[in-house]
Amino acid sequence: MREPSRSAAQETELLFGHTFRIDKVKKSWVFGQALSPLGSDANGYVGWMKRKYLIEDYAPRTHFISAMKAPIFNKSDIKSRITRLLPLGAQINASRIGEKFCELASGGFVHRRHLSPLGDYPESDFVKIAQDHMGLPYIWGGISTDGLDCSGLVQSSLRGTGRDCARDAGQQEESLGQALSGAEALRRGDLVFWPGHVGIMSDSKTLLHANAFHMKVALEPLEAACARIGPPRSLRRL
Repeated sequence: MREPSRSAAQETELLFGHTFRIDKVKKSWVFGQALSPLGSDANGYVGWMKRKYLIEDYAPRTHFISAMKAPIFNKSDIKSRITRLLPLGAQINASRIGEKFCELASGGFVHRRHLSPLGDYPESDFVKIAQDHMGLPYIWGGISTDGLDCSGLVQSSLRGTGRDCARDAGQQEESLGQALSGAEALRRGDLVFWPGHVGIMSDSKTLLHANAFHMKVALEPLEAACARIGPPRSLRRL
């Protein structure tokens, strides 16, 4: 949050198992910085959040959620009660690894098909991960499979392949890939930037982006997006 208030705008999200460094405490609120879950130097957001949503936990993370969503079961049984859903990119500490389930040190069980060991990324194509977000709602400040914004889609998709990046579209424009000239043919995975907005090319002519026009993650012809938004400020290739 921008301010220690329930009515303040959301800046970004923390996912389950991610780390937040506390710099200041103000009653039931804390101010600090979200640290990279991949241990990179990518700039983490600073802001306020409710203290009750944090726990002091130094247990090492062993696995991350590699599915779009993973239920936590209260028993190692797919028919047992689901206590919560974890989004893509959440991290857990597995205290015991069974044939089908991992038991979480914090309680509950996650199916092994929804998990991957940290450092072992089953998908190398970040565009494929971005496409799996199709139809999810546009949420300002979102980075999870509950909903996300344009730069959150880029960050979440890259993190799913083990690559980190800055949070904002403007920061991503400055730091990701190499600049392309307008004469170069676009291809799958290229990034298209406008002031305050970014999209991913799913092929040479089609843009995939979380946007407030469709209010969801959507595909549309790049030509149609440019007609509505204006000419891109830059094109970049990872």
